[in-house]
Amino acid sequence: MTGLLIVDGMGKTFGSKRFLSMKPAYSVTALRNVSFTIAKGETVGVVGESGCGKSTLARCVLDLITPTTGSVLFDGTDLTALDPASKRKMRGRIQMIFQDPYSSLNGKRTIGKTLAEPLYVHQGVKFKDALPRIHAVLDEVGMPRSAVDKYPHEFSGGQRQRIAIARALILEPDLIVADESVSALDVSVQAQVLLLLRRIQQERGLSYLFITHDLGVVRNFCDRVLVMYLGSIVESGPVGELLSNPKHPYTKSLRDAAPIPDVGKRQSLALLEGEIPSPANPPSGCAFHPRCPRASEICLREAPALQATYDQRSFACHNPED
Repeated sequence: MTGLLIVDGMGKTFGSKRFLSMKPAYSVTALRNVSFTIAKGETVGVVGESGCGKSTLARCVLDLITPTTGSVLFDGTDLTALDPASKRKMRGRIQMIFQDPYSSLNGKRTIGKTLAEPLYVHQGVKFKDALPRIHAVLDEVGMPRSAVDKYPHEFSGGQRQRIAIARALILEPDLIVADESVSALDVSVQAQVLLLLRRIQQERGLSYLFITHDLGVVRNFCDRVLVMYLGSIVESGPVGELLSNPKHPYTKSLRDAAPIPDVGKRQSLALLEGEIPSPANPPSGCAFHPRCPRASEICLREAPALQATYDQRSFACHNPED
């Protein structure tokens, strides 16, 4: 595999220990053998229901939490093998935009201080010397320079998210991980923020790992998409081909549940029954079989392997869609 970011065989298990015996009381596997790549200038989306492991994946890529298994290679360097000082240097090239612009900004600090902090932590630049770069990045995201002396509560949700984007951009990263970064915004504001992210990508050659539950956003913003279910990738491929011709029943259900913005088209909703199983007690065989309309005997016994197709796609299903 080649690419700016290469995730190979990533797994993450959380557990607790009993107080006296120190034996594991339980363990929860949040990620199972996740592998994918992101090329320079590419946007890869990650979709799935709540609890499927999307945010855990984002935090493992950023090394905010350490994967239990596998490796994360960024520009040829294994992030999981670096010492703390080397990790700090590398983190400047990978930044994150969080979901909630109301909680991701410190309400007690001015916008100028918030944008100056990454420069001080990573490069030792003091606030006075950082002002030209702060003004430049505010210009880039369409915010007035007067925002430097204001506080987060003085701005709307869309403006706060632009400030959060500015904070991610100020270190001039190569990769930005966006974890549900537009889901808390109104639809019209979502469109503005996505257009901003697209323009910045074209100007800077950025790569995005874009985590969302909105297939409409994926369809219009991403180049490729990974579909996750209970900690595993069940299907991946180019957005247009995958959404028009899904192979995995779960992908088809997600697509059919998303409304089509055309009143002239008829749409049948093949809604999923039941809820996503607990990762602490996953089903045997294929994790999706309790909810799958195409499940057969082999699905109950054997977990399907992720198999590649000729059109740069892959899926893990014993009984794929025609």
